[in-house]
Amino acid sequence: MVAFATLAMALTAAGSGHTRYAMLAAIICAGTVLYGITLITTTVRRDHRDHHNTPNLLQDSWQLSPAFARRRGAPRAVEPRRDG
Repeated sequence: MVAFATLAMALTAAGSGHTRYAMLAAIICAGTVLYGITLITTTVRRDHRDHHNTPNLLQDSWQLSPAFARRRGAPRAVEPRRDG
């Protein structure tokens, strides 16, 4: 949401000739997008490493994948992802 607002400010500033404000808003927009991508990526990677059932940034309690899904030889559809 913040990225869309700063993108709109950057486009408006660029269209009205305020290049310094356009550059500032564009940099803030790019930083916001990069921060969001980084946050989601690290959350998903950690959840997969810890064998959480579904990646969820805002949930405090976690449910582990079932034991049969963690064993070697389980069907590919239910095996948790592992780093490394």
